[in-house]
Amino acid sequence: MKLPLSVYYITQDEELRLPESLAKVTGWVDEIIVVDSGSTDRTREIAEGAGARFVYNDWQGFASQKAYAASLCRNDWALDLDADEVLSDELVRNIKAVFVQPVPEDVAGFRMRWVLSQPNPAHPFKHDKTKKILRLYNRKKAVIEAEKDSNNDRPQVREGRVLDLKGDVLHRTLVSLEQMERKYCQLSTEQARFLAAKGRRISSGRLFAEFPLKFLKYYLIHRQILNGWFGLSVAITAANRNFMRLAKAKELQMLAELEMDSGPKRF
Repeated sequence: MKLPLSVYYITQDEELRLPESLAKVTGWVDEIIVVDSGSTDRTREIAEGAGARFVYNDWQGFASQKAYAASLCRNDWALDLDADEVLSDELVRNIKAVFVQPVPEDVAGFRMRWVLSQPNPAHPFKHDKTKKILRLYNRKKAVIEAEKDSNNDRPQVREGRVLDLKGDVLHRTLVSLEQMERKYCQLSTEQARFLAAKGRRISSGRLFAEFPLKFLKYYLIHRQILNGWFGLSVAITAANRNFMRLAKAKELQMLAELEMDSGPKRF
């Protein structure tokens, strides 16, 4: 018997990582939805082969895309997954146990542990900071705010309490440094547009401090120092993404001001 649960993904060219994630949810959830922003590989074939509903939607940013995917769900309870995330067997068992009886009315959702887990144990990217994330939630009590260019794609609880589930979401995040760099370039551009649209002013002091502070955060706090040369590369790339989102936002503000100053003069 399938659970009254919808699982949704947002994808673009995820033929390598999507199959493993789909395999862990196929057969026991009521529906799987894949919202795609223009894959040119076998993503659609893989999704539909697993019984998923495949929908195209123009890319408007991570938050907007996930909010749209969540809006397509026919169940109140939804499981938000990325193509590079795989549920552990323990987590699958515990999610199923949640629905053995009606979920208490005051529960808005469930957090689960998010851990780095490379498919190849010999890969040099082995260590990262774990965290608890809300991925299983009641759409009547938690929502994703659909703001253009926002990457705040986590459900925000409006009412109710959040409980913890044992088991891990295994994060198969890195394909290559090139893939990471491309993704972070896209992210920094979208974040810059979002910051500029909000009117956030970026000081020069903030710009000078951003890279070294974020590098230390990723290298030490996120434990990239344990990943050797690869961890150093990851920390530099991640810190640069944070720096570039601010630099690009400041540039957008500067260009807008120059355009206003050079506009037609009235006498």
